[in-house]
This record gives sequence, structure tokens and C-alpha cells, in this order.
Amino acid sequence: MQKKFSFESLSGSKEFKEVLSGKKLNSHLFTIFYKSKNFNDKKNSIQLSCVAAKKLGNAVKRNKMRRRLKMATRKAILEIQKKFKKKFKYAIFAKPKIYEENYQNIVNELITKLKLI
Repeated sequence: MQKKFSFESLSGSKEFKEVLSGKKLNSHLFTIFYKSKNFNDKKNSIQLSCVAAKKLGNAVKRNKMRRRLKMATRKAILEIQKKFKKKFKYAIFAKPKIYEENYQNIVNELITKLKLI
């Protein structure tokens, strides 16, 4: 049986700067930044944001990258439920290759990188 996860996005530049000051994992498709949650953050929710920088293309292209990355991340988290660590806040930054990459390859790459955390 699959568990239901509640996803929350990071809000505000203060929270983003905090996560960006943490550790990072690189891939040829994306970069994952992560940092431990604070004492007062919700323990059961997954705090995660997917970002496509403005230099990656026009709004249509960036939104497609962000949507694909977000859905691939959700699928990857559901596949590795027990090994996924909810004690971190995550910010995932897309790279240009993600636009043309096969969806299943994105999911597989996310699974391998999330297991490393």
C-alpha cells in the first residue's frame, strides 16, 4: 500500500537561501540542494521545490521543465518511500538537458541521487 505524502514548496527567498547554503548533489540533468529541517518545521510533510532558471529558455520551456521535474520527483519518492529522508528540505534545479530527456530516465536518475542522500 502506498503512503500519502504531503508536499509543500519552499516559500520565500529566506528559505531558499537557507537550503542553498546546505549540501548539494550534481547530475547531468539537475542539481539537488538539501538541508536539515528546523526544529519548528513540519515533520511529516516533504518540503521540496523544483526550479528552472530564466537562462534555460522562455516561460513555456521553463514551465515544461519544472512540471516534468516535479512529477518525476513525486514518482521517484513514491518508489523509494522507505529510503527517502523527510528530515531535509530540498531544492532541485533543472539543467538544459532535462527538456529533451526521456521521462523514465529522469525518474531513474532521481531515484539514484535521492538514495545517496
